[in-house]
Amino acid sequence: MKTIVFYLKIAAVIFWVLLTSVLYLFVSLFTFKRRTVFAETVNFLARGVFPILGIKIEVQGREYLTQCQPCVFIGNHQSALDVAIYGEICPLNTVAIGKKEIAWIPLFGWLFKMAGGILIDRKNKRKAISQIDEAVQAIRETKVSVGILPEGTRNRSGKGLLPFKKGAFHLAVESQVPLVPIIIAEFGELVNFENKRINPGTIQLRVLPPIPTDGLTIKDIPQLVLKIHSMMLKVLSEVKALPI
Repeated sequence: MKTIVFYLKIAAVIFWVLLTSVLYLFVSLFTFKRRTVFAETVNFLARGVFPILGIKIEVQGREYLTQCQPCVFIGNHQSALDVAIYGEICPLNTVAIGKKEIAWIPLFGWLFKMAGGILIDRKNKRKAISQIDEAVQAIRETKVSVGILPEGTRNRSGKGLLPFKKGAFHLAVESQVPLVPIIIAEFGELVNFENKRINPGTIQLRVLPPIPTDGLTIKDIPQLVLKIHSMMLKVLSEVKALPI
C-alpha cells in the first residue's frame, strides 16, 4: 500500500511540475529573462509540491534573505526536492546557476534558461570561467542575486556536506557582494526517492546572516571556503527533519 501511495504522490508532483513549466514558459515568452520570472516559477512550484507530499518547511532566519541585495545564496544539496525547498523561500530578482544538462530537461529545462537561469559547463573549465564572468556581469549591471549549490552535485548519502567547489565564492568575491548560506536539514528519513519513502513531517531550513566579501580578493577564497563549509556543517547538525 505504501508503494502505491508513493507512486501516486510522485505522479501528482510530476503533473504539478509540468503544469508549472507550461504556465511559466508561456509567461516567459512575453517577458524573456525578466529577473522575477525565475523566483515566481519556483515559488509557485513549491506551493503545489509540499501539500502533495504532506511536508511543511519551517524557515529560521527568513529576514536574512532580503537584508543584503544583491548577494550570492549558497546551500546544501541532497535531492531533486531541493528545487522546491529553495523555491519556497526564493526572493524576487533572484536566479540560479545550474549545470548545462538542465537545459535538456523537457519543459522545465527550457523554462530554467528562458527565465534567466545561468547554465555552467562544469566539464569545460574555460567555458565555466566565462559563464561565471557572465554571472558577475549580471550581478553588477542588473543587481540580480544568484543562487548556487557549491557541493556541485547531490550528496546522495544525505549526510554531512561534500567538499565545496569554489565557483560560488569566486562569484561573490569578484562581484564584492555578500554570501548568504542556507542549510536544509537532512531529510532522508522523511523523503527518499530511491527507497520509495515519503512520510509527512516538517523540514527545518536555516538562513544564516550575510557574510560580507568587501575587500576580499581571489587569494582569500580558500580560507573563505573552509570557514563557510565549517559553519554550515555545524548548523546542519542543529536543524532537523521531524516526522508527524
